[in-house]
Amino acid sequence: MKRYIFILTAFVLLSEMVSAQPLYKAQRRMDKYNYSEAVEILKKAVNAEKTRNAALPMLAECYRLQHDIVNACATYAQVVTLPDARPEWYYYYAQALQSTGDYVHARGIFLKYSQMNPSDTRGPRFVAHCDSVLGPWKNHSPDFEVKLVDKINTDQSDFGPAFCNGILVFASDFSYNPAESRKYGWTGRGFLNIMKSSPTTTGDFWGSMEASTEFNSRFNQEYHDGPAAFSADGNTIYYTRSFYGKAKREGIFKTNLLKIYYATKDGSDWSEPKPFFLNSIEYSIGHPSLTSDAKTLYFASDMPGGFGKTDIWKCKREGDAWSRPVNLGSTINTMENEMFPTMSNDSLLYFASEGHPGHGALDIFKTIYSNDKYTTPVNLFPPLNGPCDDFAIAFVPGIKNGFFSSNRPGGLGSDDIYAFRMFEPPVLPAYLSGLVKDKKNMQPIAGATVFLYNPKTSQVKILKTGVDGSYKTLVVNPADFVVKAMMPEYIADCLPFSIAVVNPGSTVFASRDLLLDKLEISKTFSIENIYYDFDKYNIRADAKPELDKLVRIMNENDIHVELGSHTDCRGSFAYNDKLSQNRAESAVKYITGEGIDKNRITAKGYGEHQLINKCSDGVDCTVPEHQANRRTEVKVISLSRIDVSPQQFNLEQFSEGQEIKSEMLPPDFFVECR
Repeated sequence: MKRYIFILTAFVLLSEMVSAQPLYKAQRRMDKYNYSEAVEILKKAVNAEKTRNAALPMLAECYRLQHDIVNACATYAQVVTLPDARPEWYYYYAQALQSTGDYVHARGIFLKYSQMNPSDTRGPRFVAHCDSVLGPWKNHSPDFEVKLVDKINTDQSDFGPAFCNGILVFASDFSYNPAESRKYGWTGRGFLNIMKSSPTTTGDFWGSMEASTEFNSRFNQEYHDGPAAFSADGNTIYYTRSFYGKAKREGIFKTNLLKIYYATKDGSDWSEPKPFFLNSIEYSIGHPSLTSDAKTLYFASDMPGGFGKTDIWKCKREGDAWSRPVNLGSTINTMENEMFPTMSNDSLLYFASEGHPGHGALDIFKTIYSNDKYTTPVNLFPPLNGPCDDFAIAFVPGIKNGFFSSNRPGGLGSDDIYAFRMFEPPVLPAYLSGLVKDKKNMQPIAGATVFLYNPKTSQVKILKTGVDGSYKTLVVNPADFVVKAMMPEYIADCLPFSIAVVNPGSTVFASRDLLLDKLEISKTFSIENIYYDFDKYNIRADAKPELDKLVRIMNENDIHVELGSHTDCRGSFAYNDKLSQNRAESAVKYITGEGIDKNRITAKGYGEHQLINKCSDGVDCTVPEHQANRRTEVKVISLSRIDVSPQQFNLEQFSEGQEIKSEMLPPDFFVECR
C-alpha cells in the first residue's frame, strides 16, 4: 500500500513539474530579457488550464516591456479578472488603455488602482492626466504639421533623429544585410545600427529623403549602436551603445544596460570610439545630446540619486575633463521615465516623459533653461504627441522644422521617424458685421444684397444677409467704408462709416442697422426738400438732388408711381389745383429726362385738398407750417415686372463673395450715402 501511495505521489509531483516547465523556461528567458522567446512559450501556456492563471500576467508583462500596446491591453484585461489580482496589474492595464487612446476606460482603472493602493500618488495623478485630455486639451490648436518620412522608415524600428553636416542620422534595427541572422531577444528583431539619409533637395528636410545607408561601419558593432548626437561642426559624435552580459550582482543579466561612447573626426574618418567616463555595469547611461559649444552633455540614466526610473542628467566640460553628473531636478524628472533629451538654441530643452501630464506613454515636452533654472515643462500636444510613444525630437539647425520618433498607428514598423514643421502663428481675422431690417416692423431681412465699398481701392464686396438679417466679411486694413443694402420691392438704405484700427480677432459692427422701406401698392412716401419759388413751378437747383433719389429708386425697383404735388391754402382752389399740377408735371418731366420711361410715372396735382396740418383758409400759421403743406409725394401704383434693359440695374447679377470694381455700378450708386 505504501508503495502505491509513493508511486501516486511521485506521479503527481512529476505531473506538476511537467506542467510548470513552460513557466520556468519562460521566466528564464524573461530574466535574460529575451521577451520575444518568452512570448512564444507563454502563448501556449495560457491555453493550458493548469498554467493559464500563472502564464497570463507573465505574457502581459512581456508585451508591456516590448511596447506591444495592443496585445498588452488585451492581455491585462484578462489578468485583472484573475483571483487575487494585484494592484500593479491594474496600473499597467490602465497605462495600456491610455496608450490606445481609451482615456475614459483608463481613468476608471486608474481610480480602481488608487483605491487598491491609496499610498501611491500615481493613481490620482494619472486620473488627472486623463481628465486633461478629455477636457481642456481638446480645444488646443495644433502648433505643428506632421507626416511620415518616406524611404528611410522600415517595418522594423527606426528612431532617434539627429543632424550632422546637412544629413539626417538615426538608429534602425532593420537588417540591411540579408546574411545577418542575429536577433535581439528583447524584440525578436535585429540590433540597432546608426544610419544616414540626405534630403532629395539639399536643405529641404520636409521634402523627400534619399534611401538610407550605413553612417559609418566603425560605429556599428556586434550589439546596439545608436541613437547618436553630434557637435555643431559635425566633428564629434556621442552615441549610445548597449552592454551585454551579467551585471555586478551575481546571476543578474543586464543585457539592456546602455553606455555612451564618443569619437572625433580624424581627417576624413572617425577615431576609434572611446567610453564616456560615467559608463558603469551597475546602471545605464544613454541618449546623449550636446549644446552648440559641445561643453554640456545631456543624457538619460537610471544611476542612483534620481527621482524615478530614468532621469535627465547633464555634465559640463571643464578643460579636458567632464564635471560630476548633475540631476536636472524635480521640475524635469518624475517618478516615471524621462529620456531622449535634445537641446535647441542652448536655451530650449526638449525631452520625452511618462510622468508629466501627457496623452499616454511617452510625450515630448519643452522647457526653457534660464538663470540656471528650468521652467515647468510644456506638453507639445497633438499632432506631435498622442496616446502612443512620442520621443526623440530633433530640430533642423536654424529652421523651425525637424523630425521625431513615434510608434503610433499608421507607421511602417515598431518605431518610425516623422517629419514636422511649425505652423506660423495664425493671424486672427477681423470682421465687419451689421444687420439689415424692415424699416416698418424692424424684423430682419434675409437674402438682402449688401454692397461694401472701399473708396480707397474702388473695390466693392458683395455680401448676402443670412436668416437673421446679418452680413459679415473679413476686414484686412483700416478704411472709410460705405455699405448699401438692397432687396427687391424695397427702397435701399446705406451709410458711410470708418474703421480706424483693425484688431485681429475682433468684430467691428456697423454704426447702425440698414433699414429698408417696403414698397407696397398705394403706399405713399415723401420726397423731402423739393421746394419751388412762390407762384412758380420750375425745378430749382436745390430740388434736383431730391428728385435724383426718386430716379435711383425707380432704376433699382420695378415700380410704377404717381408723383403728387401739394400746395398750401393760400390762393384759390382753382389756382392751387393748376399750380400743383404744373409743379407735378415739371418734376415728372425732370425725371423722364433722366431716363425713366414716361409710362412708369404719372403727374398729379392735389392743390390744397390734402393739407397735413391745421393751416386751412382763415387760420393764422407760420411760414414753416405753410411750407409743410407744399410737399411732393410718391405713391406706388403697381409692382409689375418690367423687362430689364442692358442699361438698367439688375440686382440678380450679383452673387455672394463677388468682388467688383465700383465702375461696374451706376455712377450715382453710393451718392446718397456720403
